[in-house]
Amino acid sequence: MKRRLFLCFLVLACLILVAAGAWAQAKKFDGRQITFLSIQPHSVAAKNLADWFEQDTGCKVNTMIVPYDQVIEKAVMDVQSGSGIIDVIEYWYPGLGTLVDNGVLKDMTDWWKSKAVEYKLNDLIPTYTDAYTLINGKRWGFPYDGDLHLLWYNKAIFKKYNLTPPKTWDEYLKTSKLITEREAGNNVYGSGIMGAKIPLIIIGTFLNRLGSFGGSFFDANGKPVVNSPEAVAALSALVEQCKYAYPKPSAVAFDELLGGWLTGKIAMAEFWTDLGVISSDPKASTIVGQYGVVALPKGPGPKGKVTAPINAGFGIGVSSHAPNADVAMAFFEYVARPDVALRYNTVIGGIDPVRVSTLNNAAYIKFSGMELVNAIKAAHAHPVPWPTSALWFKLQEPLTDNLSLALTGDKTPQQALDDTQKSWLDIMSGE
Repeated sequence: MKRRLFLCFLVLACLILVAAGAWAQAKKFDGRQITFLSIQPHSVAAKNLADWFEQDTGCKVNTMIVPYDQVIEKAVMDVQSGSGIIDVIEYWYPGLGTLVDNGVLKDMTDWWKSKAVEYKLNDLIPTYTDAYTLINGKRWGFPYDGDLHLLWYNKAIFKKYNLTPPKTWDEYLKTSKLITEREAGNNVYGSGIMGAKIPLIIIGTFLNRLGSFGGSFFDANGKPVVNSPEAVAALSALVEQCKYAYPKPSAVAFDELLGGWLTGKIAMAEFWTDLGVISSDPKASTIVGQYGVVALPKGPGPKGKVTAPINAGFGIGVSSHAPNADVAMAFFEYVARPDVALRYNTVIGGIDPVRVSTLNNAAYIKFSGMELVNAIKAAHAHPVPWPTSALWFKLQEPLTDNLSLALTGDKTPQQALDDTQKSWLDIMSGE
C-alpha cells in the first residue's frame, strides 16, 4: 500500500514538473513588454492581438492608438527623435516608401526567404504581397489588413423598385437617380459617396472609378498621366453621381456614410469588406439581413473592367529602433501565422483577409457570408493599388485638393486634373 502511494505521489510530482516546464516554455516572454503602434479603427483588433499574445507568451503588449492619417508621421517621429519607444508598427501601405526612406522599418527580406514554407507565404492573396511590403526589391513588412472597396446595396430598397445591382457605372448612375428621385420625401438616397477632403477617403473614391475606366496615376514608364482622357471621364462620372448621393458628398467620410447606411437612408455604398459584419449588429444597424454585396461596377468602353481598388490597407512591421527587438520579432511572426490570421479575421475588429485560405475557410464564410467571399474573389481579378513611393505623400496633397474642388464645383474635372498633373510634374522634377 505504501509502495503504491509512493508511486502515485511520484507520478503526480512528475506531472506537475512536466506541466511547469510546459508553462515555462509557453510563457517564455513573461515579464517583458513591447509597444504596438496601431490605428483607431483597428483598436479592437490591436487589443485582441495584445491579449492573445500575452496569454500565449507572457509578454505585455502596450497598444499605442492614433488616428489612421497620423500613423506614418508617428512612426517616423519615433525614430527621428531618437525616442525609440515603438517596437511594432501597423502602417498604411501607401506610406511604405516614406517609412523606408526614413529608415523606420527593419528589413524583412531574409525573413521572407527563410520562412516561406513555415508561414505559408504562397497562401497570401497576390494583390497585397508586393503592394504592402516591397520597396526597391526588398521586403519591409507583412500584409495585415486586406482592404478593398466593394459595392454594398440595400436589398429592401432594391426590391421595392424591382432593381438589380448595377454592373456598370452607367447603370449605377441610373439606379441612384431613380431611387433618389422616387424617395425624395423619405430622406432616402440612391447612393452614398465618400468625398471628404481626406486623402484616404476622396482619392479612394476616385480610384474606384479611375481603375475601372482603364486609367491610372502613372504610365508604364512612371510618368504622371493623372489627366488622361480616362481619368477625366472617371472624375466627370463621379461629379455627376454626386448629384444623387446622400448629402453632402464633399463632407462625407467613414462615419457619415455609416450613419446613413446603417439607418437605411442609403441604397448603395462603396465600402470595405467588413461592412457586412457592421450591418449585422442589431445594436447599431436597422438593416440587419437586408444588405447584399457585389464587386464594383465596370467602366465604359474597351478599357472598362471590374477592379479591386486597394483603398486603405495596412501592413505590419518591426521598428528599426525597437527597444525590444527579439520580442517585437516574435509578435510580428505571431501576427503572420495563418491560424492567428483566421482568428482575427473572424472577430469584429475591422481586419480583412490577406490569405486565400482565410477566404475559403468555413469559419470565415460563416462569419462573413458566401456572397461577400464571391464578391472579394471577383474584384481581385484586376487589383488597383495605390503608389507607395517616398514621394507619394507629397503627390497626394494636390490630388486631394483638386478632387475636392471638382466635387464642390469650383473646378471642372478637366481643370482639376490638369492642375494636378502640373503639380505632380513639378514635384517629381524637384521644383
